[in-house]
Amino acid sequence: MLIGLGALLLLIIVIGSINGARTSSVIDPDARPVATREAEDPSEAPEPEDTRVDTPNVVGGTVAEARAALEGVGLVFTTVDGTGDDWIVTSQTITVPAEPGTEVLVVAEAPKPVLTLAQQNAVEQGISYLDYSAFSRAGLISQLEYEGYTTDEATFAVDFIAPDWNAECAEQATSYLEYSSFSRDGLYSQLEYEGYTPEQIAFGLAAVGY
Repeated sequence: MLIGLGALLLLIIVIGSINGARTSSVIDPDARPVATREAEDPSEAPEPEDTRVDTPNVVGGTVAEARAALEGVGLVFTTVDGTGDDWIVTSQTITVPAEPGTEVLVVAEAPKPVLTLAQQNAVEQGISYLDYSAFSRAGLISQLEYEGYTTDEATFAVDFIAPDWNAECAEQATSYLEYSSFSRDGLYSQLEYEGYTPEQIAFGLAAVGY
């Protein structure tokens, strides 16, 4: 009987040891492996994306063409007030790649008119007269009419040349005084006869000291 009881106790001890081993071998479901983070290599960082766009060269084209080209790549077109769409671009502030939204200032000049042969000759002859003598606007128109140009052709040529009429009056006043003496009133009358306006005469008289 004692042997049987001892055998039973030994069996209980063996079974308990087996169950304990099984329990210690079970993995905790809440446990997570600790991941080791590798150090980042700065040299492997991606290069920042270049968002710049090529700036079109619009010099030589019309203002309308320049606006379309610049706005077409996302740049902001600007120009001087009063510039016409048919004006010719002479310069621009930016020619290198730029970020979209960058303002590009365009400077332009009015297109030169196409002259007829008569207009071209009248212009050249008007310039020739001004090279050796002073003329008022009315006086130069009359001189070109005398040469056989129509009033329209002569007027076009004189306005195309567009000299500084104040300077012309001052030059003519000086020329008069170089070969004769004039009172202020006498010189005024002479310049008025030549076709200068009162404002131009006042400038010319002041230039010679009257």
